[in-house]
Amino acid sequence: MASHAHSQGPFGDPENPFQDPSITSALNSTQHDQTFHLDADSGHKDHQDFSGTSYQQYNEATDPFSSAYDQKTLVSPATEGLGTPRSTPDLQAKEEALRQRERELAERERALEARQQQQSSGRAINNFPPCFPFMYLNISVEIPLQHQWIVWWAYREWLLFEVTLVLNFIACLCVLFKHPASVQSAPTDLGVALTEMFTHTIASFFLWYRPVYNAYMKESSLYYFFFFIFNGFHILYTFYKLVGIPSTGGAGLILLVALFSDGYILPGILTLLATIGWFVMGLLAIYVYKKTYDHYKEAGHTFKEAKTDALVHMGKSDTVRQAAWNSTFNRS
Repeated sequence: MASHAHSQGPFGDPENPFQDPSITSALNSTQHDQTFHLDADSGHKDHQDFSGTSYQQYNEATDPFSSAYDQKTLVSPATEGLGTPRSTPDLQAKEEALRQRERELAERERALEARQQQQSSGRAINNFPPCFPFMYLNISVEIPLQHQWIVWWAYREWLLFEVTLVLNFIACLCVLFKHPASVQSAPTDLGVALTEMFTHTIASFFLWYRPVYNAYMKESSLYYFFFFIFNGFHILYTFYKLVGIPSTGGAGLILLVALFSDGYILPGILTLLATIGWFVMGLLAIYVYKKTYDHYKEAGHTFKEAKTDALVHMGKSDTVRQAAWNSTFNRS
């Protein structure tokens, strides 16, 4: 009995002091709680150890109201690349169109500034022709931007006309010194070609190039009609020269066939160059004429408006007013 009581006392078994019922129950409850927490946390795949993180750091890193947290939450890895703009052909085309528009606006601003400077400083300095300037011509400044390209083509047509006249004269000069017996109009052709090289240069400038320049600059029906009339004659004259009728000063097809048929190579080559010049210039003249006529119709110009412009210009002329005054005075 005494030995049994001694074995049940708190000091009966010095090797196992936790056999006391109160300690055993406490240990069992603690072990149950730890097991519960471990089972609950085992489903968390993203469990992290926050032992080295303070409360403030954890709160800032997981603040649900911060913009960084919103971006990370709303943009998932699967859709992360969808919102990023990529370089596509359509996007590149739009960017190129915007750059082109910016360049056009910059050119328009420069042209406007040049016009303002010209108006503020008075009449611009004459710059044409370069060898002896007696007038001012500047397509980039005086012509509206949307019409500059067609005026440039009209200017190229006029330059090509001058080059063709020179080639025509050189061909006729060469034919004068070396030609077959069938070509008997060489002296006459040379004289006509030399005369036309000077007279037609000046006439073409004032009769159809200067009018089309003023027409696009001032949008005047009168200048358009001047261009249509005289440039129409110019087109007919070009193809007339292309035929190469003897004694007309034209190094054209008839003279070309005669030279190559008799084996005159050098005069034939020069005549061929002049013939090509007449043909190309004729096509270019028709192109400029057609584009100008289309613009004339789109702008709504009429023959009645041209007559009104003519009367206005006549009214501004001191010579016309003086002649009208003298006529009225003599009648009275």
